[in-house]
Amino acid sequence: MELGMTVNKLVEIYAKANYAVSAVGAARREAHHPGPLWYHAIGLFNAFYAINEELRKRTKNGNDVHLTAAVDAWWQSNRDVVSAFFGDARNTATHQGEIVTEAFVEWELDVANDTEHPIAKASVTVKNSTIKKMPGVEFLDLCERALTFMRDGVLAINADYKARGGIDHALPDNRYKNLF
Repeated sequence: MELGMTVNKLVEIYAKANYAVSAVGAARREAHHPGPLWYHAIGLFNAFYAINEELRKRTKNGNDVHLTAAVDAWWQSNRDVVSAFFGDARNTATHQGEIVTEAFVEWELDVANDTEHPIAKASVTVKNSTIKKMPGVEFLDLCERALTFMRDGVLAINADYKARGGIDHALPDNRYKNLF
């Protein structure tokens, strides 16, 4: 049996994209530590890339003309937005190893006690990109926006797919929509 013959492609890619968005939450617990931040940065870059590639190649390539048309339409409308999130940073970080996560300290004012406290933080830099000494929290915000955009893109593709008459790869209706 060929890969993808019996798989609902939109269900599969939506599950991956939705998990990637939730993975940002796990990464936030380590946003201030260079080692774990590096690990999560590489993983989130690769998740974004894999979702993008899977949509553009595997999901649209098949016998379902409605799915191909819906993916093509979404991609044509959103190509520049998708490219703008990271540019070439993912390739630079994951294939060339040109990513640095480093610790730094911010001082937090404690007005009530007339003092300051050091707060450990970490930043991300990817060579030849707009990601330069970006605080870990800001980097993860960017990742969350990018991955949420891709997940929501699957929902938009699904709506277009259904409007075109697509059935086989449609996302199931929300089982809770008529609960109340």
